[in-house]
Amino acid sequence: MSDDFQFPAPGLEAEQTPAPLPRQRSPLVLPWMVAGLAVVTLAVVSLYAKKVIDDQAARASQAMRMADEYGSRANKLESDQKDARRQAITASEKTDELHAASTRLAEQVADKDSALTHLKERHRQLVADLRAALRTTKGKALLKRIDRILARDAAVERTEAARTLTSQSPDAGTRRR
Repeated sequence: MSDDFQFPAPGLEAEQTPAPLPRQRSPLVLPWMVAGLAVVTLAVVSLYAKKVIDDQAARASQAMRMADEYGSRANKLESDQKDARRQAITASEKTDELHAASTRLAEQVADKDSALTHLKERHRQLVADLRAALRTTKGKALLKRIDRILARDAAVERTEAARTLTSQSPDAGTRRR
């Protein structure tokens, strides 16, 4: 009986120490961990916020560039439109001037046609007078008669020229440019 159950030797007990218990953390570690986690989270949020702000600033600067470009294009289109209006006005003025010049030329042509008809009539009359003088007279008498006919024709021409100058309208000279 006593053999089956043995007690340990009294000296061995004192040498054996119980196994150490796991070390307990001090209660101050948890707040430090939370503070460290908060700092890391704050750094991550700060970096993300900086990225978002930079992206928005980039979009804003791009929008400003586009607005400036749009403004310059709008100004260019506006100036082109003004130039086109000026050119259209100039073209219509030129058309009016050409129409007026054409009208003046048509009047001059009509005047020249009537003058040409008058000259042809005078030439025919002069030739008829000269032929009649040739048939009726010879030599010196013929020369005297021709001189009278030419003098009479020159006098008629002078009176017609004076009549033409006085019959012209007062603005006839201002129509020419």
